[in-house]
Amino acid sequence: MVSALTPARVTRVGRRRVASDHSDREDQAARDLQADAYEQMGYQAEGPQWRGIFLTAAKELREGVQPATFATASPDTVLAMPVDILFDYAAVHLIGDKAATADLRIDFCFTDMDETWSMWVARGVLNARRGAAPDTQLTVTGPKAALVGVLLNPSSAAPLVESGKLRLDGDDTVLLTLGGLLDAFDPDFDIVTP
Repeated sequence: MVSALTPARVTRVGRRRVASDHSDREDQAARDLQADAYEQMGYQAEGPQWRGIFLTAAKELREGVQPATFATASPDTVLAMPVDILFDYAAVHLIGDKAATADLRIDFCFTDMDETWSMWVARGVLNARRGAAPDTQLTVTGPKAALVGVLLNPSSAAPLVESGKLRLDGDDTVLLTLGGLLDAFDPDFDIVTP
């Protein structure tokens, strides 16, 4: 009877069964059936992105979540980002709900690039543009490597200031507030299983 079902239908039924048994994860037969269906959908998919999605789902159902074997945002990759992309990358880490009422304005002066960028957080969004802002709460001055560290991990500012690699002018508590609004992503997360 199962063979008469399409893979898509099996995955819908299997998803309900796997979700209901998530707490004890004992129904491996349901997982295997759903994995078989995803695998068939992967083999039949014309687009490589769908093939990868379906085959990854099948592997997760059979073997569980696998730890990431690589980092897509290694320190050298982040450091090589153009400044505008760097601020976009930081914006992705902002927790919108926490930042909904925040009002932060920080200027970042890149001494090795002779550029100043103004960053602000308002209404749950992080924005940046080239140039200094007249109403900034804090100015952070240093080379790009130090500023990248502060932007993505504001708590790293104190040791950098003590070592002389960074200078803060203004209200340095703004960095603590920014740090409380940023999220750290775990690359090892469930894709199919609840």
